Amino acid sequence: MCASCRHARVVTTPRSRFWLCSLAAVDPRFEKYPRLPVLACPGYEVTPEGGPAPAEDAGE
Repeated sequence: MCASCRHARVVTTPRSRFWLCSLAAVDPRFEKYPRLPVLACPGYEVTPEGGPAPAEDAGE
């Protein structure tokens, strides 16, 4: 579900990849790094293109 959500971003470190929920910054109902798979989410919104969220690479 996170892969097509406009509020989700991929955070990549040298050892791991995490899904970051940007709604967590403004709404305490959302976890910053939710456990996957997310099967239902009240904040889910499809990205305008319908594709995956852009990636953020840490440490580069």
